Amino acid sequence: MILGNKDKSDNQAETTQNNPQTNDQKTDKTAKKDDDSSKDDQATDDQATDDQSSEDDQSSEDDQATDEESNDSDSQAEVEKNPEPGVAERKVDPSWDSVGTSQDAPAATYKKGSTDWNEMLKAVGEGSGISPSNMTVWRLGNNGGVGKAVATVSPKGNSSTKYRVQIEWVDGEGWKPAVVDKLQ
Repeated sequence: MILGNKDKSDNQAETTQNNPQTNDQKTDKTAKKDDDSSKDDQATDDQATDDQSSEDDQSSEDDQATDEESNDSDSQAEVEKNPEPGVAERKVDPSWDSVGTSQDAPAATYKKGSTDWNEMLKAVGEGSGISPSNMTVWRLGNNGGVGKAVATVSPKGNSSTKYRVQIEWVDGEGWKPAVVDKLQ
């Protein structure tokens, strides 16, 4: 070996070549820092995922509680899927009440705007869940007798969702829903 004036860069290159273990140690330390950083990021991601899962679980529990409450109120209702062609769902609920009346008997005139018409629409709304003020009436007519009527309705602005509601007259109490079909 020749001793003399050597640049520092030559010394560093020589040192690096003569001491490859130092280079590997530096690389290992850098890799370890990257791994630690990656683990921190993963822990943060896991925490965020856990927080989201907790929120989702709570939301799911809330939805289930709401569904159970709905089922409790509909516990007497019988729901039949696809009972006949053109009917997606049929619902019969013995707990439906009459809507009240100011009449002694149904007029059976089916004249729009009459007391009987308005009371029938209230009963149809009770069964379908559509407010008479937000209801498009496609048909309201006789269903086989003076005390029976049937209506086909939909929410205003949504003619693709239609209901056929059969209503019955209850003496002294007025019209009440008997059968509600959600049409296909």
